Amino acid sequence: MRFNVQADGTLEGDDGSAGIFAAALRYVCRMGAQMGALLDVGPLERVSTISTVSVMARVDGIAPDLSIAAEVDVQSHALVRRPSPVPVPGLTVSEAINRSLRRVTVDLASDWAAVMTDDARVIGAVHDESAGHAAPAGLPDVGLRALAVLASLDEPRRESGVRFDFVRGSVLVAALGEHALFSHADRFEPTDVTRTVDAVRNILAAVELRHAPSVTAYSRA
Repeated sequence: MRFNVQADGTLEGDDGSAGIFAAALRYVCRMGAQMGALLDVGPLERVSTISTVSVMARVDGIAPDLSIAAEVDVQSHALVRRPSPVPVPGLTVSEAINRSLRRVTVDLASDWAAVMTDDARVIGAVHDESAGHAAPAGLPDVGLRALAVLASLDEPRRESGVRFDFVRGSVLVAALGEHALFSHADRFEPTDVTRTVDAVRNILAAVELRHAPSVTAYSRA
């Protein structure tokens, strides 16, 4: 299925939902463009979902006047049931968060990774100093937009995550229940994302993220 959304919001083609999904995708692209501005990584070029219902949207223009060319495809593994998270016992909530974020920075070669709760608190942040990039100052603002992205897409369209490709690198947003994991790297490979996000969900399955204290500084990866 293919459709376009013009800069004024006009839908061309069929999004399968009488324009509802096209409007949601347009909002997601706007949130992505705002994340790009906060992180100083250049204009948004593409949004793609790593999920059963795969979405790939090419983005043109400057927010909020973005035009979108989207393709939606149901993946061949769509009928295969994903396993439920298997809890990793014996970790405190802070230990589980730190282990998860270090797993992201190592396995996905990301510059930094963070978790924001659904009540807009940053409860974990890890920065890889060896990556040569400064930790972003506007992390809470990026996290708020990550939460907005997840709230705008139903679960089959954001199963393992949503990837935003910019002129300088990519941002990954993934759901941890009602909360958000978000990270930046040069590029995120879908297979690596699926494996790593599943591992992170396993690590965090036994803890209650709402009980985690807020953090105000990065840990080192």
